[in-house]
Amino acid sequence: MDIRRIPLWESRNATFMSNNLVNAIIEDQGEVAIELSARAVQGGFVNALSLPYFRGRETGVLSDSNADWFKSKQSFYQAGGIYFSFPGKDEESILTSNTYWMVRRYGSDGESGGLWRMSEMKSRQEHNRYRAVKIDLMLPSQPVLYSFIRLVNTGDEELEYNATMHSMLMPPFLESGCLVNTNASSFEAFSPNFREVAFNRLASGERFYDLRHAPGANTASVDASYIPGPTGSYDYIVGRMGDSEDIGWISVINPRLQMIYLSFFPAFGSRLDQSVMKSGVIDIAYNLLGRMDSPWALYEGGTPQVFSLTTGFGRIDHHDRLNCPSRYSLKPGEYSDFLSAHAFTSYENPRISNGFYSLEKEDGALVCKRTKSYAIIPCDWTFKTLRNLSARLIQSSEN
Repeated sequence: MDIRRIPLWESRNATFMSNNLVNAIIEDQGEVAIELSARAVQGGFVNALSLPYFRGRETGVLSDSNADWFKSKQSFYQAGGIYFSFPGKDEESILTSNTYWMVRRYGSDGESGGLWRMSEMKSRQEHNRYRAVKIDLMLPSQPVLYSFIRLVNTGDEELEYNATMHSMLMPPFLESGCLVNTNASSFEAFSPNFREVAFNRLASGERFYDLRHAPGANTASVDASYIPGPTGSYDYIVGRMGDSEDIGWISVINPRLQMIYLSFFPAFGSRLDQSVMKSGVIDIAYNLLGRMDSPWALYEGGTPQVFSLTTGFGRIDHHDRLNCPSRYSLKPGEYSDFLSAHAFTSYENPRISNGFYSLEKEDGALVCKRTKSYAIIPCDWTFKTLRNLSARLIQSSEN
């Protein structure tokens, strides 16, 4: 078990966390996790997360030597990895993903034996006043990075928001043959918006109920659970879990490496306190060398440079396409807690490389099952340890 502060580029710093099963590096700038790595069956450590070629590495976007290139795309300066977005996407506003976070404390927990890190950011912007406190946790013998985020409306007016957690995955973990799975039961694809230059494989605006049989833009059906080689396409879909699901999840399997990346979170059916955000909405962005707008390409309409898959979940703006709210609000002084977990591990049974049929909850583990084959992911899917630790740390910081 190891936790320490490390320097990165220019004056940018990060926190390194490791429990010998997974390593994580979380950068202060934008609170982006730029590494979540685990050992593959072949022996080497693999980072599941992306560091795209265009990611900024200087003090900030405005002082960057290439500031003119980033001028109309500031949100991409910290692109990649695992990132949390709140309260929206307006680049002129102070967002959790485009500002500097202050690491307050870090250490080990005597009760759980885990490693933790506590950070904070504040927005005093007019009509956008809020405070965010984030606690990251690693537990012994669990290949998981847990995160707790408390969001407080510190203004004197109602704050409208969306709150989302995304993971941008790229090679070497992401490659042709990878499989995507989720417990979302209905989906809809969206056409590129006015800022995106791309071609779709999937038909937009049509509801479907199985990733393996998505309506195609030019064919009857597309298997959206399978990652092909570069197709020169870009597709964005949102999915909704059923109301009875207590946890939502989305996974990506690399059959050649025999590794699985799994994200899970409290869903609509969760019995956790009302202060905990529940959302059964996921989204997936398939960028199969299909984005021709910069910075994905070197110039507008240029050759795509990025092959990636971005998976996300939370309270997502789905443009009123799903039977649940697309915007939420916090009253003055009100707070809400966002919980998430990201697991990354290898598995021994090669049959799981063909995909699994169910994800079952057991005491202290989630189990990927395919008929008589299974892969066990040790984890606290109830988030009990994370919530108890966060309550203690927040209380002690306020005393």
